[in-house]
Amino acid sequence: MRAAKAATATIPIVFTSGSDPVAEGLVASLARPGGNLTGISFLTSQLYPKRLQLLSEVVSQAQSVAMLVNANGPNTDDSLREAAAAADALGKKFHTAEGSCRLGL
Repeated sequence: MRAAKAATATIPIVFTSGSDPVAEGLVASLARPGGNLTGISFLTSQLYPKRLQLLSEVVSQAQSVAMLVNANGPNTDDSLREAAAAADALGKKFHTAEGSCRLGL
């Protein structure tokens, strides 16, 4: 996305992203990206509060939650921070299990 943005300011560019395009400096905002870039972002970390709220309603007796993360993932730190904050807001203990993603071909 960065290379395409640097290459042209007039040709429309559509992207998909697993990270936050606003934080990455690619677009001005999600609602009004501006410029010639637009696309879809899978901001899953922003969904952690709602996911944990729903989990707490379904499994109300749970005292803690755990999250399996890819230790090599580019968004791991942000995801952990968001999930830990969501768990804390619900009064739940937060645990992580780290691994790395490898494809066996």
